[in-house]
Order: sequence, then structure tokens, then C-alpha cells
Amino acid sequence: METPTELAALPDDALAHAFRSLPARSLADARSVCKAWRAIVDARGLLLRRRELLPHFVHGIFINCIDHCRPHLFSRRRFPASSSASYEVDGMLDFLPTYHGDWWSVLDHCRGLVLCDIQRGGQLCVCNPAMQTWTLVPPRWQVWARWRYYAGAYLVFDPAMSVHYEVVLIPIDPERSQPEPPRPQKARSEWPVFEVRFHGVDDAPFCLDDWLQSSSDLSDEEEPNHVDDPCQVEWPPTPWTLDVFSSRVGRWEERAFVRQGDPVGTVQDMQLDQPKPTWRGPRQRYAAYWRGGLYVHCRGSFIARFSLLNDTYQVIKTPRDIKENTHAKPYLGISEKGVYFGTVHLCHLQIWILSESSGQMEWIFKYEDDLTYYGHHVRQYVPEMDAPWIVHDTGSVSEGIKESLEWDSDSDDDTFTIKAGSTDEECYGRFDIVGFHPYKEIVFLADYFTVVAYHLKTSTVQYLGNSRPESYYRNYTNDISESFVYTPCMIGELNKGSTMKEN
Repeated sequence: METPTELAALPDDALAHAFRSLPARSLADARSVCKAWRAIVDARGLLLRRRELLPHFVHGIFINCIDHCRPHLFSRRRFPASSSASYEVDGMLDFLPTYHGDWWSVLDHCRGLVLCDIQRGGQLCVCNPAMQTWTLVPPRWQVWARWRYYAGAYLVFDPAMSVHYEVVLIPIDPERSQPEPPRPQKARSEWPVFEVRFHGVDDAPFCLDDWLQSSSDLSDEEEPNHVDDPCQVEWPPTPWTLDVFSSRVGRWEERAFVRQGDPVGTVQDMQLDQPKPTWRGPRQRYAAYWRGGLYVHCRGSFIARFSLLNDTYQVIKTPRDIKENTHAKPYLGISEKGVYFGTVHLCHLQIWILSESSGQMEWIFKYEDDLTYYGHHVRQYVPEMDAPWIVHDTGSVSEGIKESLEWDSDSDDDTFTIKAGSTDEECYGRFDIVGFHPYKEIVFLADYFTVVAYHLKTSTVQYLGNSRPESYYRNYTNDISESFVYTPCMIGELNKGSTMKEN
């Protein structure tokens, strides 16, 4: 067999022929050897034709906990010895450039790539847990700032089309879309000097009203003109200028997206739709990528569909007004038939599917069920059940486990299963949606940290396990804040530990 040196001397066509005979994982490794080999593999689409490298199964769920320092992977405990899969996922993401005491979390997931905010929320990082590679995204602003305070960061990646990814920033508040630059500090010699004379010491007494009037810099002619209430301006605007980072060009760009159709509200609607002090939901709302479009649940109770191919967008109101129920944790995701939107309120599960035809978007009511019966049985029998899934945590029995098999949702051999039923019990559980299965009509639900898989077609529940990390020490704020269903991928334009610099 040829050595790497001998292969380097071969013409491109001969190298491509040799690459085609490699196993999928070896081909991915060969692509990362040098720029010349990567160009050969990409130009002929050798990786894109290997379907086994593309996301095609659910490995687990990445979870962020309220007031916790890091994310954790919740996934299958064991797998058959006969498995020949080659995926090795580091459930703790210990390969990332984080440091001891760092607070960080997962922001988004898209088809095998994971977007994180490390260094206490001030640095974006894109990683591939299956390949254990990562890249730092260059800062968008010159001022250090936590991303969550100014914008939601969302990931776009389609390995069936390209090895490159994009990061899109959606402003949280139109009036504060980026951090303000620090004000220059004046030298001590430039500080204003105030002289105050007290009555009785000098002839003229000090009068505060006279001083304020004389020191005013505004005259009647300089007063600002009256403007319309900015809160009543339509939202979102057109064009809507967003910051987008592309790994293809290696830099941030401002891109203007033109709206197709009517707006759905005003700036005031967006500003009023803010998390309440008791909010347990995601710090940035969820997004989903489907057939070339990025769907983002934005503040103002609407979904925006961005097309990064032609820089256009459409908007549609959410099927349920989130402001009516501050305790609801809506979830936007991808499942078997497209874009799904779901909520659970008082054990009442409701799910819609987004229908798109002739350029119009419409919500189709898909499913509803009362989860009281399932919640009663889960709480009654779970303490006696063995859990097929575990949470990866430092110092736990899961540390060091390398998993390599998808979860078989059609098998209940090692899963406690609850069939549909009814009960007169009151609803004392509190289920939330933690994700949709991207390839089957299954929704993942959590009663605090107890996670189950709910099959929409059969109304059957599978108990998966307890997702609470052992290192999570909070007693009063303990809950899941964000969750992302993870599907491994062996394709992605990431170098092993690199900082991508802007061109």
C-alpha cells in the first residue's frame, strides 16, 4: 500500500480513485491531512456521497441546566457488543478550550455541529462532538460582551450540500443590537471644576435654579423635533440587516434580508415579549433548519424563515400566543414531516406542523393529548425502573464511556413503556418539551429531569432516564433551561483546535 509521501506524488485523479476506496471515517481523516487533499475530496464531493457520514440517527440530548456551569449529554447507557458503528462521542465535550471555573453552555445544534458560548459567554465556538474538533468564531464586536445580552446566535449547517457552516445573529432588542463602545476616559486635568459660593461669605448668594438655567446648552431652536413613537414602527423591518458569519469566507458580514409578505407586529410587541423573572425557559428561543431555510422563534411571538441563498425572509405568528402563559416553554424543531411547534400547559400537549405551499405559511394543528395519566405512572413506577439512558458527568460512572450506537425507538426491550390510558387524578406533574426526533414522530418530554419519549402515532411513552447531573447542586432553581437533540455527523469544516481569523 502506498505511503502518504507516495500518495502526495500522484496526480489528483489517481488520489481521488484511492480516496474512494477508503472507509468513511478514514476518508474524513484523509481530508484533514492537508489543503490539497481537502480540495480533492471537496471538489469531487467524495464525503457528501457517503451517506453513513451524514446525520441519520439520534445519539442523545445536550442539556443546559439553570444556574449550572456547563452542558451535559444525556444518551444511551449501553449498546450491543455486535455493534460495528465507529462513532465515539465525548459526552462531556472535554476537548473544547474551556478552563477550570468557566461557565459555558450549548447555544444551538444543527445536523451534527454544536454552537457553544465559552469563556463565560464571551466567545462563540463551533464543535463536532463525533470528530472531537472545534473552531473559535472571531468576535463580532470590538468590545468583550456576553452574546446572550444582545443577540441570539443560531447555527446553519447542511453536510449534504456543503462542509461549511454559518452563524446568524438575531438581535434581542432593536434598540440594543450590539454593545456600546467604552466611553473615553478624560484626564484628571480635563475634569470640570465647580466653584460654589455660600450666602454670607460673598456678596452674591448661590442660586441653584439660576445656575441650571444659565448652564443649559439647549435653546428653543435647538430642541429636537417631534418624532413618531418608535415603538409603533412595524417589526420586523424590511430590509432586516443581520450579522452573519460564514466559514467559507472566514469573516462576519452584514446581510440585508428582504421581507416577503406583511409584518406581524410592532417594535413594542417585541419589547413586551421578554422573559419574566420567573421564566424557566430557554435564554434564547429555539431555531430549526429545514430544506434550505433557517426558522427562528423570535421575540414578538412570531417565526421567521430566513433563506440564506437569496437573502429573503418570511414571518408567521406562532400558533399560540406565548405571552398568555409565562410558564409555557414552547419548542420549535424538526421532525418527520417538517417544522414542528409544540407547547405543554397543565399537562396538555399541543403540536402544530408548518405547512408551506405557493409561498404561504400556515400552521396545521397536528396533535393534542392529556399527559396526566402518563405523569402519574412515571412518578409512581420510575424509582423501580432501570434507566436505559444516563447523563454524562465528571466523576460519575458515565465518565470515560464511549458510545457508538443510535437509540432504537422501536424497541422496548430495555425501556419501561406506558400505553395510552385515562385517570381521574389531578395533574400534578409538569412536563416540558425538550426536543423532537428529527426522523420519527416522537417528542421528548421532561418532568423536571425525568425524560420520556412520547410517540405521537401510538400515544405510547418510553421512559429514558433521569437527566440531572450529579454535579448539579442547585436546590431551588434546579431545572433544564435549554435542550438540543443531537445527531452525529462525520463531516464539517473544522480544524482540530483552531481559531478562525477574519480575512
